[in-house]
Amino acid sequence: MKTTYALLTLIGVALPFSQFILWLTKYGLNFSLFFRQITENPLAAFAWLDVVVTVIVIVFMVMNEGKNLKMKRLWIPIAASFMGGASVGLPLFLYMKQCHLEKFDLKRS
Repeated sequence: MKTTYALLTLIGVALPFSQFILWLTKYGLNFSLFFRQITENPLAAFAWLDVVVTVIVIVFMVMNEGKNLKMKRLWIPIAASFMGGASVGLPLFLYMKQCHLEKFDLKRS
């Protein structure tokens, strides 16, 4: 699963950012236009609100599960969720969790 989570993290970076880079190339760092476009119709607002709620859920999950498993560097998937979205933060945390669990299993053997 570790390889799958790593691949999903890369896909989670590549696909959304491919579109964001196109937007940046066309409009630059025009924040007022950015916020206007993501709220200009109900479907766009729905998609963004879904992402925001999902990122909040990921942050709480990372903090709770990570703390229970005594994982380190939990700030990385949290920052990735805020900067790259749920499509980056969630698979990155699952990758880190899998690495942590495998390391723990090796120590027990």
